[in-house]
Amino acid sequence: MKSHFRQEPCPPVPSFSTPSVSLYSMVSRLQTGLLPQAVDKKSLIINDVDKGLALRADENILAYVVGSILSNAVFSSSSSCIRVETVWDEGAVTLRVRNNGAFTYHPGMYSLGNILHAARRIGGDIGLQTEAGGGLTVVFTLHTGSYQLSAHPLKGAPGGPHTGGQQQ
Repeated sequence: MKSHFRQEPCPPVPSFSTPSVSLYSMVSRLQTGLLPQAVDKKSLIINDVDKGLALRADENILAYVVGSILSNAVFSSSSSCIRVETVWDEGAVTLRVRNNGAFTYHPGMYSLGNILHAARRIGGDIGLQTEAGGGLTVVFTLHTGSYQLSAHPLKGAPGGPHTGGQQQ
């Protein structure tokens, strides 16, 4: 039986390059947007993210996840210090949002399920850790082995995989 299909090779699939996103710059922009609410709550946001860290990920989804975590920290606390920091190595980037104040979390109110779903779309996961002296840390881990994400130092920035901010 004769085939009616052409035996020509398929054209190459176009490659779409995702631009690098500075996580420090993103957190700074989000921090600026949340400043009026933080001031109303008598809280302070400290951006201790590694300035040399760049992520190659969907910027909109990343901004949604990080912005939602920061918003939850600001809106659910008062008179507290909210510290945003990163730890990264060859396998993962971890963004920690530490809140040293009284933090009240209401799952339905702050839509953690939606945030977690978005985080998983870019190869991430979210966890919660309670602090010994009170407060809560939201841990957003991005697995760099995922096809959706890669992490690398920004051009001209010192270093490579390392810790930004304070160690626990």
